[in-house]
Amino acid sequence: MPRHAVIALAALLVEGGVAMRADSARGLAGTQRQSAFRMSTVFAETVESLVEMPNKIPNRMFIKSKLKMPHNGIEQYGEGDSDKDPEIIPIIIYEEPTFSYETFASQIAGYSKRVQKGDNCSGRVILITPSGALVDIGTKASAILPNAEASLNQVDDLTTVFELGQSYDFQVITSEDENGQLQLSRKRLMYAEAWQKIDEMHAIDADFDVVVASVNRGGAIVLVEGLRAFLPGSHLAGRTATEDMVGETIKCKFLDVDKENSRVVVSNRRAIVDKEMKDIEIGQVVEGVVTAIKPYGVFVSMNGVAGLLHISQISSDRVYDLEKALPVGMRLKCMVVSQDASKGRLALSTKTLEGAPGQMLKDPDAVYANAEVTAATYV
Repeated sequence: MPRHAVIALAALLVEGGVAMRADSARGLAGTQRQSAFRMSTVFAETVESLVEMPNKIPNRMFIKSKLKMPHNGIEQYGEGDSDKDPEIIPIIIYEEPTFSYETFASQIAGYSKRVQKGDNCSGRVILITPSGALVDIGTKASAILPNAEASLNQVDDLTTVFELGQSYDFQVITSEDENGQLQLSRKRLMYAEAWQKIDEMHAIDADFDVVVASVNRGGAIVLVEGLRAFLPGSHLAGRTATEDMVGETIKCKFLDVDKENSRVVVSNRRAIVDKEMKDIEIGQVVEGVVTAIKPYGVFVSMNGVAGLLHISQISSDRVYDLEKALPVGMRLKCMVVSQDASKGRLALSTKTLEGAPGQMLKDPDAVYANAEVTAATYV
């Protein structure tokens, strides 16, 4: 450092020290004394080699002199650009705060969303972990979505139902914890939406598709709008509940809906019967299979629709042995003589298709061959 620069620097330091002692004598506060010292350095613009040490608070008065410093804080590095040269430490201007920490906190709170337990909100999934997900809902801290609250059904991998960066709707299920975090649920929103759709479908007696989730002795467990429902084995049309049904989609209608007890019972047979009943008219000839024999007649199944062929409607002649005349598994043609669509019941007759009295017992094939022609002439 040139001799004249050293002399100038020493003069500045002495001047600053004298000013601080004078201020102290007058009772000035520490901050004011420091300010007096800083003011004395305004003349440092003429001292090109003056260096600010790294362990000192940067002084805004040094900015005008465009001083640079090395990392070691001793040797002068010279002029340079701190953005391009990592050896150059930039001088930072520190502004005095114009308001208190309390004011600052209140201002920040104004930019944070306020939600509480029970509120619905929208949030963006920002992190997925094995135990759940973090969701940005606009509050001070990211909210937590546990695995158990991610979907109506158990999900082992949340990446199968959520995409990072995408927004979804959630419900807040807890108050803030000690870290200011809330817990969310998507399951509860989906549950409410599913019940709303079920109520709407039940009100209009709609048919709908269900997916078979599992089977048991009593029937099958199916999914309706994501909710579990019971399908009794007796309400499966033309089949029994077996493991090969799992994953299959079938048509059903509601048998019982109890939202209060979270119970839904459905019927595949009712959906099939109602569809078939819409296409069946009185006087129409239908084909079916004998499925059961009773003392009063036989039951005939037609694509899942069951009809009763009463013993008095089999033939004009008296029938003495039902099992011999119409054994189980026998295919036949019948005419529909009445129907009850609300109960899914059909009344059938082969007597009305006979070309001559007793023909159904003597030559049933002749009856079937001319069934449509005979039915058209029946009054």
